[in-house]
Amino acid sequence: MSFKLTLPIPSEAAQLALFAPYCGGLSRQADLQRALRLLAQRSLQGERPLQGGRVHSFTLSWQGARSPLEMCSCQLCFPDIQALTYTFEVSTHQLVDWLMDWPEFGGQGDLPNRFWKWLLLGSEESVGDA
Repeated sequence: MSFKLTLPIPSEAAQLALFAPYCGGLSRQADLQRALRLLAQRSLQGERPLQGGRVHSFTLSWQGARSPLEMCSCQLCFPDIQALTYTFEVSTHQLVDWLMDWPEFGGQGDLPNRFWKWLLLGSEESVGDA
């Protein structure tokens, strides 16, 4: 017989305290709170601007994201390009850091350039670029 322990989702204040040390401290508290709400949605849809005024629509979804150091499985799909799907794992605090730059007000958003650079080139931003 096996048992699976399901822990309750921490309160917003508890999540803020957990993630703040990994995501810029409290200097970006409003962005962090918004990102934690996005994290709970487990997916988002956006548009990546291209040259010539075109865009690529995308859907980013994730699973297993509960604590900052926990790895979460992510999938990035482009609905207009059926054969193009990226799957990857990142620490939850890294995902939250990217979500902190998601636009605050309606419309289709985009992930920060550092996400796309990491995805396509596999490189991390240096501390001097932050």
